[in-house]
Amino acid sequence: MAKQNGCRGWAAWRGHSRVEGWQTSYEGPILSITKALAGLAVTRAASEGWLDPTEHVADTIREWRGDARKQRITLQMLLQQTAGLEAGVAALYRNPADKGRNAVALRAIDEPGSFFRYGPACSEVLAELMQRKLSARGESLERYLHRSVMVPIGLGSKNWRSDKKGRFFLSTGAELSVDELGKLGRTIGGLLRGESPDGFDSSHYARVTRASAANPMFGGGLWRNAGGREIEVEDALDPPASTAFWQGAGLSRSQPRDFYALIGSSGRRVYIWPREQVVIARHGVARSWRDGPFLRAL
Repeated sequence: MAKQNGCRGWAAWRGHSRVEGWQTSYEGPILSITKALAGLAVTRAASEGWLDPTEHVADTIREWRGDARKQRITLQMLLQQTAGLEAGVAALYRNPADKGRNAVALRAIDEPGSFFRYGPACSEVLAELMQRKLSARGESLERYLHRSVMVPIGLGSKNWRSDKKGRFFLSTGAELSVDELGKLGRTIGGLLRGESPDGFDSSHYARVTRASAANPMFGGGLWRNAGGREIEVEDALDPPASTAFWQGAGLSRSQPRDFYALIGSSGRRVYIWPREQVVIARHGVARSWRDGPFLRAL
């Protein structure tokens, strides 16, 4: 079943041993799984003491200080996709000269913290916030991602989507192989077990990936099997589902509550069972992929 629906490669690991796989060297865009890399970058920054999920974005992005809604937005809301910003797809994905400037200019259309709206806006505001803080420290976001996340885990990404200024997107854009997705899944699995693999701190990771009341399934790029009502996540993102929809929703009735996933469009997936130390990674390009049948078959 893993090979169906536009699969380009997949593999399964128990611990550090690959137990099954096909086309594991296939490399391509991981799309929204990039948000999990952003979550790890914030985890590292929090442990270094220069970033805190509870801080207000307007403390760094001063253009927001005169806006009644925007000045209440916290970094945690960006990580949870609940900042209240419009999705910003056109402004951020149509080859922008400066995506950071475009992200900062997006409208706040919902009360901060009240509604889950998935899209590039929150992640690209996060990228701009981190870039400004890193610039004051004499570093770029791109370099920081490389040395604090990619190198410790053993990830490459020769190509990473960027704007005309060369600034990496945090909402999408990284390119990894199936084997590299497995490494990412094993690192996150260790963090979810309370370990601190590759120099990441599990207590900070727990804060960074904390879910919201607006959507108990999502936080910091990590999707949880939070409730007993099985849904297909990709079907619920556009148009955005109501807060009531997310209450009690989960990834799979056939999997335990401590099951997690990293989700990229069209069947890019990393499934993580931390307790069993099992990871399954899949590259795919078809919108026909469905998690439910695959997870039930497992």
